[in-house]
Amino acid sequence: MGLEYAQYAKADIDLRYHFNFGKSQVIATRLFAGYGLAYGNSDILPFTKQYYSGGPYSVRAFRIRSLGPGTYDEQGTDEGTFFDQTGNIRLEANVEYRFPIFGFFKGALFADAGNVWNSKENPALTGGQFSGDFLSELGMGAGVGLRVDVQGFVIRLDLAAPFHDPAQPKGQRFDFKADEPILNFAIGYPF
Repeated sequence: MGLEYAQYAKADIDLRYHFNFGKSQVIATRLFAGYGLAYGNSDILPFTKQYYSGGPYSVRAFRIRSLGPGTYDEQGTDEGTFFDQTGNIRLEANVEYRFPIFGFFKGALFADAGNVWNSKENPALTGGQFSGDFLSELGMGAGVGLRVDVQGFVIRLDLAAPFHDPAQPKGQRFDFKADEPILNFAIGYPF
């Protein structure tokens, strides 16, 4: 019919382990890796299939879609320019200690790390391509959370601050910004 359609393949691995101990105490862990490959008449993945990092179900110390790709820094761009911070590679790790407070209220202490990258170089941005130095390009943060859990329906508030920002120059990336926390509101547990 002469229509161009998106051609791509995408694979995700999402490993989760919950270690239950004590009375209603859990250490929940998650490791996520994903890769998308555009082929045929597509140069990139469709927008809705691209990976992003940051937000209430990702690295909670960064705003949604604000982390990456790689060491990309939106502050270094011209005013009025907007670049959607997505990629075709995503790595993420999360750990969360969940504990009861009283009644329906539960608490959490957590740490998250992750980022997105592109497998092909994009001349429109610098630092967005996946490389062997990807561990130093992970965004990392830690925080505390409050959950209201009523028979499995969970309303969640997480307050997190970054302690490793890959958008900063090397040597300045480790900086716990407790004075710049991000508040996330979500429904359900993050993993």
